[in-house]
Amino acid sequence: MSHLQASNIFSITYLASESEARKLISDETLNGAVVLGKDEIGLIQDGTSPQVAGSIATVVETGMHAAALQMLSQPPDAAQFPAVTQHYVYGYDLEVKDSVGPALLGVTIFFFTSLNTTIGFLRERLQGTLEKVMVSPLNRMELVSGYILAYLVLSIAQSVITFVILVVGFKVPIGGNLLAVLVIVVLLSAGSLSFGAVLSNFVTTEFQVMQLNPVVTFPQTILSGAWVPIQSIPDWLRPLSYIFPLTYASDALKLTLLKGASLADILYPDVFALLIFFIVTFFVATFMIKKEIA
Repeated sequence: MSHLQASNIFSITYLASESEARKLISDETLNGAVVLGKDEIGLIQDGTSPQVAGSIATVVETGMHAAALQMLSQPPDAAQFPAVTQHYVYGYDLEVKDSVGPALLGVTIFFFTSLNTTIGFLRERLQGTLEKVMVSPLNRMELVSGYILAYLVLSIAQSVITFVILVVGFKVPIGGNLLAVLVIVVLLSAGSLSFGAVLSNFVTTEFQVMQLNPVVTFPQTILSGAWVPIQSIPDWLRPLSYIFPLTYASDALKLTLLKGASLADILYPDVFALLIFFIVTFFVATFMIKKEIA
């Protein structure tokens, strides 16, 4: 235990019972728990994040061997100290690809949807189509809504293809309600479409679009917890993670697909944050069109 306390990787909380530890892990309050028994050391972990689970197991085993070496004058024998037994609240047989798969769906949606919309709005401006549409009885909000609805159909089709590839090709498990997955996909797609419409105001060529899109997407991919757990992100960078929509989309998709969460379980903060992202970018896109053409 002293080895765990000396580690700067984790913060230690003492609990009264194993059942309390399991509940806190289920609620995502804890990443894992160490149960000290007479004959064994039990690890209770969340298997949906193999990177975090592996780090906890490594630190515990290292500490156990260090304690045994301190007591013995020779290398410890397996029979002379307790064995480590791992128990999983979720995902006992999950691999890294399984935990990354749901987040990859969110990254794919955001990247290609915002890219397609940015190019689409740019072409409308360059070809003069947008100005022609503006003389119609449609107001600017109706205009942006029409574009978003049109591109939303394409985005959902792309999402379905990606989802099928992840499930069939990479065997990513489906543990939750597909309706909840659909809600996440639609909200993220709608927000990405509005965001792409906003970006289109800052570019004048398609080459600039290809340069700008990775600049916007790459930081989100790194800091959203899609590839590495948010807990592994340096403290001074971690606050940025919570302003990116991909953080909430990745979390919601992981909860739904890997932990079997329902729509009610992910309403706050994930669905709420994605809804706010869509509303903000939608009105900004509407304002930007008004600013340029009016």
